[in-house]
Amino acid sequence: MAIKRTKMELAEEFRVCPACGYRDGFHSMFQRDGEEVRWLFICPSCHEAFDIGLTVPPPSGG
Repeated sequence: MAIKRTKMELAEEFRVCPACGYRDGFHSMFQRDGEEVRWLFICPSCHEAFDIGLTVPPPSGG
């Protein structure tokens, strides 16, 4: 299932949800994007997913 993700630019910190104003940080999720694995952040209040440009190495064997 494709999840809609909003691209954001990281300033000094990414703690407050720009969609709903929730102020206590985010949950993490990982999404494969071709050969890349994107590290996304989900607001626990409104459930919007945000992409601040972080990627992680793909799992070995994957």
